[in-house]
Amino acid sequence: MEAFEYPVTPAPRTAVLVPWFGSGRFSRSRVRIFRHGWGPDAAAYEPAAIAATLEQVRALDQPGISSLTHALVILWRPLQERLSEADRDSLWRSFRVPVFEQIIGKSGELLAAECEAHDGLHLMSPALPLDNEYVDAAPCPCGRKSARIGGTQGAALLRRIAAYAR
Repeated sequence: MEAFEYPVTPAPRTAVLVPWFGSGRFSRSRVRIFRHGWGPDAAAYEPAAIAATLEQVRALDQPGISSLTHALVILWRPLQERLSEADRDSLWRSFRVPVFEQIIGKSGELLAAECEAHDGLHLMSPALPLDNEYVDAAPCPCGRKSARIGGTQGAALLRRIAAYAR
């Protein structure tokens, strides 16, 4: 099973503020887990990106994370409500970095992840419950061919109409 992955390679120095992942998975990368959330040790790490729950990120909504230059990755559990456009706008105003979402299973496995195209979350595991989710099987603007959830049905429909019109 895959674990947290940074949405764009190569990953910058990233602080993960949840204890959902095994510590050995990131031994050779620039991703470090801070099991107790943001504190002096995470600040001293000077992360360029942060992966955390929305509640943790909102608690960080303050000046003083000068090292944050790359992204916020909002981590969810299955069936939790994801970011709204208003949430994304608020996070952009606060941190001035792109925002990505990932859904993480109980064992720390990556179930779905947003790519740089921000057109839904790519399905990474069949274990993700898809209750009332629109699944878009069209190729993503990022080039991946995996199905996505959370994309807009209108955007998917426009892509299909454009492809048919060609």
